[in-house]
Order: sequence, then C-alpha cells, then structure tokens
Amino acid sequence: MAKISTGAEFLNTFLDGGYDYDIITTIYGPSGSGKTNLCLIAAVTMARSGKKVIFIDTEGGIAVERIKQLAFDYEQILPRLLFWNPLTFTEQKEILDNLRQHINDHIGLIIVDSISMLYRLELGRSEEVYEVNSALGRQMACLVEIARRHKIPVLITNQVYADFEDKTKVKMVGGDLLKYGSKCLIELQRVDGGRTIFLRKHRSLSESKQTAFCITETGIELSSQSKN
Repeated sequence: MAKISTGAEFLNTFLDGGYDYDIITTIYGPSGSGKTNLCLIAAVTMARSGKKVIFIDTEGGIAVERIKQLAFDYEQILPRLLFWNPLTFTEQKEILDNLRQHINDHIGLIIVDSISMLYRLELGRSEEVYEVNSALGRQMACLVEIARRHKIPVLITNQVYADFEDKTKVKMVGGDLLKYGSKCLIELQRVDGGRTIFLRKHRSLSESKQTAFCITETGIELSSQSKN
C-alpha cells in the first residue's frame, strides 16, 4: 500500500514505509512532545517532492526560522507551504467547510495542527455543547472524505488531558469523535527527559510498537537509547 515519507528514516521504518495516503493519521501528546516538529518535517519532505502542502495552524506555533533549520532549500520549500491561521473555532469551521474547493492534483498533504485547540476554547465558552461537537464531527468527516476520495494523506495533531480514573494515562481531547475518524493513532510522550513514540492504532501494524527519539536542529532522529 502506498505511503508518504515521514521525513525521518527511522520513523519510516517504524511505520513500515511512512504515513498512509488515504487516511487520517493523528499525532497526540502533551505540549512540547514533538507533534508540530513531526508535522513540519513531513510538510518539508512533501514540498521537496514538488507537491504543495495545506497547513492549517490553529496554535500560531509555526516559525519560519524552524522551517529554515529543517530545509536547506527553504527558498523553494516555503512557496509550496500554504498556511491558514484560524483564530476562532468559527474560522476553523469555515476553512474546513471550504477545503474541498482547494483540492487539486498539486496538493500532496493536508495538516491540521491542532484540530482541538480552538474546539476546546469554544467548549469553554459555549452552552451549545452538542452543536460544537457536531461541528467538529463534520470537520473530521470532511477530512476523511478528502483522504479517501483524493488519496491525499491527512495529518492532524491533538491535545490530551489526564485520565481521571488512571493518572498515569492520558486521553485525547474530542474523545471517540476524533479517535474513530483516525485509522492511525500515534502517541508522543516525554519520558525521563526524552521523547517516545507509541503506535496506538494501525490497520496493519502491531499496536504495541514504540521507539525513543530526540529532536535536533535539523529534524528528528532515533535516540541513542533505541539504538542500543
């Protein structure tokens, strides 16, 4: 089955070739665990192949300087990264409602970083919980349709919160709404000062896989702990 490169050789091996073309892959974990870095590395790699990347940045965390670190050829890469920066959940809804109009043969990857930040803020100030959840559900349905119909991989990140029953575990914001829309779930954790990737859901790989990694100036790499 066709895959796209993650942008890191060890992660391609971990995922048996990379991210799948026709599904949503969700990367979730706490702040600072590396979610945005994984997205940016995949975006740079796809842009380098000549395709364009739609990058919906809800957190305002994308720094051009970081892209320059990741891409020596950033002058060719940056014009192929199409950034949208919604400031409210309503703006996020509008962007995703109109996303189909921007899909063509030049688009190679769609990234939403993160799907849940503005949703979470909206829940905090709205009394219409059902409507907010329904809106998020429609956004996920749109992304699923695009991935399946156009064979465009969709990479989203998600925030987490503590499991009230088991404090050693975390749950994704949005719960089953986001969990079931994603065919691949990757959890990032900060463990003993390092970072670890856990495969939590995949349609063809063992869901018990894990590997330690580290973030470097030029990307991500397998940590010495995993090499030994």
